[in-house]
Amino acid sequence: MTTEPVEENTRLPEAAQRQPVPVDAFNPLLRSLLSWELVERREDGEGGHCWTLIDEAQERLDQLTPPPRRSTAALAYLDHWCARCRQQKLTHLIDGHYLCEQCERAESETGDVTTPRPEPKRTRHVQPHLRQPTS
Repeated sequence: MTTEPVEENTRLPEAAQRQPVPVDAFNPLLRSLLSWELVERREDGEGGHCWTLIDEAQERLDQLTPPPRRSTAALAYLDHWCARCRQQKLTHLIDGHYLCEQCERAESETGDVTTPRPEPKRTRHVQPHLRQPTS
């Protein structure tokens, strides 16, 4: 099955086109911003103006909207030790370190990226009957 590229002049179905926000739905929001004095009109030097949120509203939006999380790999590892808490549990490889979900969340919240400790050497379990005979 092949697909052909969509040309610029090709009309999309109406459901796929971006619809403008209806004025009836938008006006109450704008009136609320004005009545609560959350926006202010600022004049530019060229005789025009623009509306901006007040600083308190900007800060509150920053609090409500957490910074984007680092992308977590879809591949999970069951046999690796977490580089931060040193427990063997489900980990993801993030920025070259194996981290469990709790430690990844803690690092993304605090921004504290700890230096990973080296993974302990795993001992090999050799079956007694497979050992080489000693002379």
